[in-house]
Order: sequence, then C-alpha cells, then structure tokens
Amino acid sequence: MDRPKPRWASQWLRPLLAKQWFKALLVVVVFAVLGVIFMVFSDRKDAPYWAGYSDGQHWVDAGGYQAHEESITAYCHGQGAGHPTSYERGCVDGAHNAMR
Repeated sequence: MDRPKPRWASQWLRPLLAKQWFKALLVVVVFAVLGVIFMVFSDRKDAPYWAGYSDGQHWVDAGGYQAHEESITAYCHGQGAGHPTSYERGCVDGAHNAMR
C-alpha cells in the first residue's frame, strides 16, 4: 500500500525530504534560527552589566546599605555616566541583591 503524500510539502520538496541528510540539515537550521531569535530578544547581561553589578554590591557593602530606592538609583545613575546603559541597570540589580 502506498503511503499518502504529505499535504504540507510541495512537489519539489518531497524528494529532498526522503533523504536522511536533508532532514538532519533541516533540524540544524531550525535550531539555529531559534537560537538566533532567542539571542536577539533575550535580556543580555554583558560585561558592563556585570561591572555595574559588582560596583553596586561594593557600594552597599561599603555603607550604602542604609540607602533607599532613590539613593540607589541616584548613585548608579551617577556612576554610570560614562558607561553603557546596561552598567546602570547592573548597578541597581547588584545593590538590590546585596541588600537582601
């Protein structure tokens, strides 16, 4: 008995899908595309973020633990003046984490 032909595969694609190497390549391509999509849309924590995180923790350890949300934001905004924006975000996250 003949197998029914898949409706989702076009005529020119059916012979390729019969080959094992093409299926393997298709799986690799799909996962590569998904990886790129996740990399583009994920919240990346790069080197400036971690530098800010460390500075925020050191500031709290040095006595900034009595700070409130406004002073954490002001401190990190002042420290992050010459750095990328991820530095300031990391500084705030590090200070909050050190206060726990």
